[in-house]
Amino acid sequence: MFDTIVAIASGNINQAISIIRISGPEALKIISRIFTGKIGENKTISFGYIVDENNDKIDEVLVSIFRGKNNFVGEDTIEINAHGGIIITNIILQLVVINGARLASPGEFSRRAFLNGKIDLIKAEAINDLIHSKTKIQTQIAIQKFNNKSSELISDLIKIIEKIIGICEVNIDYPEYDDIEQMDQLKIIKIIKEIKNKIESIIKISEENQIFMEPQSVVIVGQPNVGKSELMNLILNEEKSIVTDIAGTTRDVVEGEIIFNNIILKFKDTAGIRNTNDVIEKIGIEKSFQQIENSSIILHVMDVNKTIDEIDMQIEEKSKGKLYFKIYNKSDLLPKNKLKNWEKKIIISAKNKDITKLEQEFNKHFNNILLDHSFSFNSRQIILLKKGQKLLSEALKAIDDGMGFDVVIVDIVETWENIKSIVGDINKEDLLDSIFSNFCLGK
Repeated sequence: MFDTIVAIASGNINQAISIIRISGPEALKIISRIFTGKIGENKTISFGYIVDENNDKIDEVLVSIFRGKNNFVGEDTIEINAHGGIIITNIILQLVVINGARLASPGEFSRRAFLNGKIDLIKAEAINDLIHSKTKIQTQIAIQKFNNKSSELISDLIKIIEKIIGICEVNIDYPEYDDIEQMDQLKIIKIIKEIKNKIESIIKISEENQIFMEPQSVVIVGQPNVGKSELMNLILNEEKSIVTDIAGTTRDVVEGEIIFNNIILKFKDTAGIRNTNDVIEKIGIEKSFQQIENSSIILHVMDVNKTIDEIDMQIEEKSKGKLYFKIYNKSDLLPKNKLKNWEKKIIISAKNKDITKLEQEFNKHFNNILLDHSFSFNSRQIILLKKGQKLLSEALKAIDDGMGFDVVIVDIVETWENIKSIVGDINKEDLLDSIFSNFCLGK
């Protein structure tokens, strides 16, 4: 926080314009050494040239000046808008470093903004979510976190919990005082349940929105030669999996990703499941069963011309509790007079590139999922909310077991710490390192 940092904020690629961002106590001094233009007042833009130690012109640039704390980072910040060639941009970057700055680590500008009190962790993580968004809905979820609704929800929870802690502490330490608010068991039970219900509601909405934020794992399973790999290639519209008539071709997990109705689906093609003595194939089959366990959506592919056997029943049993699609492939081999008997089932012909029935089933399921625009929390924040919820349940149990406030307050204080960690009102360097290390350079 006491040194000056620099990074290419626009990405180190050839482009029309590049931005080199400098921030810290020496930012203004450094720019004055390498820039021929006027160093203006706060929120001004100056035209001039970047020059080297021999006063040779390097590039014609615009320099934006942000003095003091009233900016995104919360400290003196300079942005150099240069011509966007990789070579010229890196020469300017090197000049800034030679004159006293150091290269910023990933996310360090946002980290400084957080530490300078310009943003909380909810907004900091929203910046990263926005940058890495792959769908329109992902951008909407990230942007809604800038409207303060999410931060206000957490702030309100913290205030209520702090009030309970304060009253409990006074009742523990000064029970004889008549002018303090008395906290009896019924009163504290009521307040804890109210907080717990609020947290439960926040978790429910956030988890429903997570389907738009986290890739949904879809595994394609079935016996050998039922058309799993062909279906995978059709869905992804590329030759991802090897397709042959030889049983056991796929021996490892093949992955690919698509966006379907604003939901990211991560497909995995697996080894055909059968009884075999081949050691390598057995390993692939074990991985297939692992993928069923680890995936939320199962596409169970079967040959329409073969009867369901023990292996198919085993796959269906393993898929219980998941979103399960039973798919009958090779409809092109069925006599036309028998097709009507399959109308209510998901029948496809991967060979003829006809997966209409499967697409219809996907539409039925994923078209009805709506985004709640009021607020949303990410996986890290949901975990902290769930920890708080669990601790409050333990506090209620402690009261029910006849424990005093001195015992109950331990769970309530720990709840408060977990909820405060959501907005980052903490002093845990390891948590900050974990969050900001995933950011881009210059952000």
